[in-house]
Amino acid sequence: MLLSGCRSAPPSPTPMIIYVGCPRVTSCPFPASNPKTNGDLTADNRQLESALASCGLQVEAIKQCQEKHDVEAQAAARSVNQNVPLPAAQSR
Repeated sequence: MLLSGCRSAPPSPTPMIIYVGCPRVTSCPFPASNPKTNGDLTADNRQLESALASCGLQVEAIKQCQEKHDVEAQAAARSVNQNVPLPAAQSR
């Protein structure tokens, strides 16, 4: 039996799960090399440079994503901390 001034509370809303993530890392395969001529060596160098550039772009994209999330997390933490009242001994 409920007290005369009490009533049932509405059910709490279902929490929303938000996943914020960065792109998945994929492997950076390097092309096999077996040059027989100077022209083959030049072509192999170009293929290797292309593979390294592609891998570097992937690393840079993930690094930027992580840095963006770090900034957003710090901003969210600051806003939460600003809304929390200080204990009486620490109030200004």
